[in-house]
Amino acid sequence: MATVLDNFQETQRLQEEQYLGVREELKSINTTLVTIVGVLKDLVNTRRDTVAQQGPTDTSLDDEQPTTSASAS
Repeated sequence: MATVLDNFQETQRLQEEQYLGVREELKSINTTLVTIVGVLKDLVNTRRDTVAQQGPTDTSLDDEQPTTSASAS
C-alpha cells in the first residue's frame, strides 16, 4: 500500500513541476506578446504621424477596379 501512496505522491509532484514549468512558459509568451503589441502600436502611430505630415497621397492605385476572371463551364 505504501508503494501506491508513494507513486501517487511522486505523480502529484511531477504534475506540479510540469504545471509550474508551463506557467512560467506562458508568462514568458505573454511578456513577448505584450512587447510585440507595443511595437506594433508604435509602428501604427509612427505611420499615422508620417501620413499626417505628408498630406494627401496619390490614391490612383486604390481606384483601380479589381479584375475578375470568369470560369468557363
